[in-house]
Amino acid sequence: MSALLGATASATDLQVQVRVDVLRGCQLVGQQREAGVAQLGVLDFGSSARLDDPAGPLGAALASGRQPRLECNPDTPYQMRIDGGQHGGVGEVRYLAGNGALAKAIPYRLYQDPAQRIPLPVNVPVSGRVPDSGTVDLPLYGRIEPLAEIPRAGNYSDVLKVTLTW
Repeated sequence: MSALLGATASATDLQVQVRVDVLRGCQLVGQQREAGVAQLGVLDFGSSARLDDPAGPLGAALASGRQPRLECNPDTPYQMRIDGGQHGGVGEVRYLAGNGALAKAIPYRLYQDPAQRIPLPVNVPVSGRVPDSGTVDLPLYGRIEPLAEIPRAGNYSDVLKVTLTW
């Protein structure tokens, strides 16, 4: 025991390196899931007896529980592309199809701004960079121009595929 009393204490300093690699990435926030497919929401034009109102077009905004948005690292490039839907489309026009064989398709257009000045043409990507906030809203607006012919009564619909890449 006397040998232990003569021993001196010693210390060793050690280092630990701490690091993280932040990769570019995004996640879609505010969408619903239905049968394994992410749903951005519904573009609902509502109910109308006629679509030839001289007062102007019938408009709609994307309705969802929360406004869908893309959250990414700042300065991440992204693209959004919307196809022609189930009933095709050309240029800026897509079509709502009715449930009867005699029902003619109703043309409609999509826009990325509430003033409906920035169109979203069929299969043309819209590009951008994520701002410093790290958030990009994904608004969607639709418009049906007054029609020359009065459509048959019925339900008219379309399903669009929205592709986001980053």
